[in-house]
Amino acid sequence: MGKRRATYPFEDNPFIDGFLGWMDAPEPQHSIEALNLVFDALEHAGVDARQRKIVRADGKRLSIEPSAERIHAEHPGVPRYLIETHVLGWLENCAPDAYSERQLEELDRLIEPWLDDHERTSRAARQ
Repeated sequence: MGKRRATYPFEDNPFIDGFLGWMDAPEPQHSIEALNLVFDALEHAGVDARQRKIVRADGKRLSIEPSAERIHAEHPGVPRYLIETHVLGWLENCAPDAYSERQLEELDRLIEPWLDDHERTSRAARQ
């Protein structure tokens, strides 16, 4: 019998090759950059979910689109839609440390329809 050559999971693996090629493309790099920009810009921000505003550290109260536009204005090389996508992700995951479980549930209850309404109006505007 012939000797078997050991194969390694990352060697000649089309999935890994495709993933690495995707990561080298501009789109994923911009998305990662947008994610970092958004989370840095909103690091000290709060949320007024009842009024549907992101409360910036400087006191400005902005909705989703103006928040994304403000970040984009400071970083015009990053696609605005990616910034907005990550603002939405930030809203989905914002959870102040001091909130009780009840407060977090209330925050989720208020943010979910806000995000749904934003998605609906964004989709309608694209059509």
